[in-house]
Amino acid sequence: MLDSANLLNTIEKAVESLVRPHRTVGVAYSGGLDSSVIAALASRYAETTCYSACIKGSHDAEHVHAFAHADGFDVRILELTDDNVRELARLARSVLLTTDPVRISYTIPTLRVIESAVEPAILVGNIADEIFAGYAKYESSDNVSEQMAVDLEKALHERGLLSQYAEKRLKILLAPYADATVIGASSQVPLEDKLGLEGRKLILRKCADMIGLEASARPKKAAQYSSGVSKAMKRLAKADGKTVSEWVLGI
Repeated sequence: MLDSANLLNTIEKAVESLVRPHRTVGVAYSGGLDSSVIAALASRYAETTCYSACIKGSHDAEHVHAFAHADGFDVRILELTDDNVRELARLARSVLLTTDPVRISYTIPTLRVIESAVEPAILVGNIADEIFAGYAKYESSDNVSEQMAVDLEKALHERGLLSQYAEKRLKILLAPYADATVIGASSQVPLEDKLGLEGRKLILRKCADMIGLEASARPKKAAQYSSGVSKAMKRLAKADGKTVSEWVLGI
């Protein structure tokens, strides 16, 4: 069994080992729990700038500045236009080797950060949902641990594909939650400390509390929704007289 203090220490060591070689780092940031913990820990070891890629008028566009200010982060908004969404959806399809609209939609903000951040090293919060029970589907799953293991394998593969693309752009994608030590530590956390009546990713929220982050109390919003990307894809598809799946195939 692992408590929140030991888990936080493990995550911090993973962040430190990844960040130490770099004077400056960027963070793909949404104002949510996962990216906020990473940004807070990274700022202890390097100059850190947060980047939020989102559609004008979206949840992130309206709130991310306030979220970042509350937790003491420097954040820059990367506005996503319709043209950006089309181009990045096409790119995501190529990078991930998929036509799944959901996978494409939640990858678009990360790709925009990779494309736009001035820092060569970019931290992402990927894998937190898979190891700390962050998805709503786990609340009704018949076998949560088994489902999480399946999702983790898929997420690690996806993270590898994104890392390969980042390298082509002369960037390094750093994913502390994907570090073997963090994944190993998460496996020592009882399921009831991750998922319960109080919500999801419970132990990670305790970690955020320990470093004084307001993000610990913010409800989870999937990146494709909070950034406005999913809504934009549906709107663009409708304008072309297509379903989102058809639109993704045709772009």
